[in-house]
Amino acid sequence: EEIVAGGVMNGMVVKKPAPEYPSAAKSARVSGTVVVQVLVDEKGLVISARAVSGPNLLRGAGEDAARRAKFETTTLCGQPAKVSGVITYNFVLQ
Repeated sequence: EEIVAGGVMNGMVVKKPAPEYPSAAKSARVSGTVVVQVLVDEKGLVISARAVSGPNLLRGAGEDAARRAKFETTTLCGQPAKVSGVITYNFVLQ
């Protein structure tokens, strides 16, 4: 089974729910960017999400948000295909 390398997939997002800012991270004044490696199925749904960089206190929230995201369908030779890539979330303290 072939998986297409999608690179940075923020531009392919149809639905990108905002992550919940963890209260522990807010209390500790932690902000930053979380990069999440995602595997997207043929329907554009996320089947796995794993944070690969970013502050530890924010990684879980980035993964949870990525799992709820929806992507455009990617085709390979006219057939829907799975895609692996990354999506980024910026956590900014208000």
